[in-house]
Amino acid sequence: MREVAIIGAGELGGMAAHVLARRHAADLIRLIDDRRAAAEGKALDIMQAAPLEHSAATVVGASDVSTAAGAGIVVLADVMGGGAWQGDAGVRRLEQLNVVAPRALFVCAGATQRELVERGARELGLLRTRIVGSAAHALAAAATALVAL
Repeated sequence: MREVAIIGAGELGGMAAHVLARRHAADLIRLIDDRRAAAEGKALDIMQAAPLEHSAATVVGASDVSTAAGAGIVVLADVMGGGAWQGDAGVRRLEQLNVVAPRALFVCAGATQRELVERGARELGLLRTRIVGSAAHALAAAATALVAL
């Protein structure tokens, strides 16, 4: 079973869960946020849209980081009502996740998470093959769009 955990049910986290479900990139998507009701609500919205989008993925909401155990990919997105995971709080959350999902690939999806990728490798000793950021891809896409205009 392909399993993805998304940490943060903000705009970025909710969109990532929706896109992964719609493209059936995972069988199980866990949307995890300290605001459990928000994570569960977004997961329910995505599941209700699934028949219209021909999606067979299961999306569930949770608040406990330990539910990320077993995920092959863990996406650090944005906190509901806050910004992207970063700084000391981001490093602490990354450290918790590394204990829970020691074999997972960590994807820092926020545009401001370059420092989190660097600190994860430097301070937590994560292999650079296990932690990546997507900001470079977002920048490249934005540049391509501007050039096309």
